[in-house]
Amino acid sequence: MALTPYTAITKPTVGNGVSKADEGDPMVDNFTRLHTLEDQAIWIPLNGATALVAGDKAYWRVPTKFNGGTLVGVAAACKVASTSGAIVLTVKNGATAMLSTDLTIDETETDTNTSSAPAVIDTAHDDLTNDGAAAADLLEFSVVSPGASVTYCGIEITVRPAA
Repeated sequence: MALTPYTAITKPTVGNGVSKADEGDPMVDNFTRLHTLEDQAIWIPLNGATALVAGDKAYWRVPTKFNGGTLVGVAAACKVASTSGAIVLTVKNGATAMLSTDLTIDETETDTNTSSAPAVIDTAHDDLTNDGAAAADLLEFSVVSPGASVTYCGIEITVRPAA
């Protein structure tokens, strides 16, 4: 996006506040951009020096500040890549899967950013809650397929607070 020289920008009129009518679309677009600055990335470790095993799980309690928020990003990485088979990981809210396509780290790779099947967040199930119902307040991260000899693996989630 090219920057408009300052001389071409209309100054807001005193008493009108900041509005799209006075400032144009860039101002509104910047408010959207500012909202994404509230996003927080959270790292959930699944294992350490012990190799992953199918069924390994970790849990994250949704803090009250994210009640009504949304899962907006997922990724995974490990320090030591699988020597045989892909690593497949899933994210659930209670019993409900939050991904329509699970996280996959391909064999010999250490990150999902090179995955042949990128994870997809299910937008019908991406909501976060903390309403006092213990099961619904926990996100579950689990290993569907562990690969072989995978250590120091974890999932990164990016969450956006409610507007």
